Amino acid sequence: MERRRKNKNGMEILERVASFKVLAFSATVLVFGFSFVASSVTASASIREESIGAADLADVGGAGPDGTSEDFSMDAPPPDQGLFYVVYRVVKGDTISEVAARYGVTTDSIVTFNGITNARTLSIGKYLKIPTLNGILYSTAAGDTATALAASYGVSGDRIKELNGIGDEPLSAGKPVFLPDARMSSWALREISGDLFSWPIRGWITSWYGWRDDPFSGARSFHTGVDIGARRGASVRAAMEGVVSATGYSTVSGNYVVIRHHSGYTSLYAHLDRIDVKPGRSVSQATVIGAVGSTGYSTGPHLHFTVSKNGRTMNPMTVLR
Repeated sequence: MERRRKNKNGMEILERVASFKVLAFSATVLVFGFSFVASSVTASASIREESIGAADLADVGGAGPDGTSEDFSMDAPPPDQGLFYVVYRVVKGDTISEVAARYGVTTDSIVTFNGITNARTLSIGKYLKIPTLNGILYSTAAGDTATALAASYGVSGDRIKELNGIGDEPLSAGKPVFLPDARMSSWALREISGDLFSWPIRGWITSWYGWRDDPFSGARSFHTGVDIGARRGASVRAAMEGVVSATGYSTVSGNYVVIRHHSGYTSLYAHLDRIDVKPGRSVSQATVIGAVGSTGYSTGPHLHFTVSKNGRTMNPMTVLR
């Protein structure tokens, strides 16, 4: 009888131990489950944030002018607070200057980091690399050194060496080097932003740049500028600072003025009623160079405005502000 009581007590103890193990196992499973769900939620949240990657300058330098290179590093930055970048996806209404202000960096930094040559081509959905430091990404010329670049851009040579992992040895051509705190020239920035030329006159577009039907013959012909309708005698101003390189009259352009600008740009103003400047004169955007007319090959008062770079015409709408 005593033996049965002991056996019964032993069985009860074993059952309690087993129940406790089951309960402990269940608790462990629940804790693990909650941890897994929490980590999944955290991971999902982190995916929605812009990813941060170490700024591999070789990779950045490989981005084309349209910024199509998408080989972004997704590793977390090391703790040395050096040069990194975040990846931003462009949405409707974005401009480079607004994005730069949002991230507290200069427009120069975003432009050079992404190889952008025309800010007006920024498209929705494009990915931009936003550096965590102000500066510009510079493509070296043969023989450049950190010390020489620092002197040229007025920045710290030691910082250039530190951020790029270089000494003061001559650099090979085409090497991407980040120059902290350096700025682009105002001219280069204007060119990339498409803000080189101001409108030479207030008016309305009567004919666009490109192929069109000739207003007299009806034949297809290429129109090398834009026609801006305005009243006869309205003042025409230089669209950008420069030097008047030619004035005259032709059967096609009528009275015309040609201005030579920086970096190979020229502008032509045709069908003028009168000419107010002479070759060799320096002009600013406030200088009146003539008046609207209808001289030459013209159907009525308007200004024909052409922009060329290195002798080749371009659509003025891409550089007018």
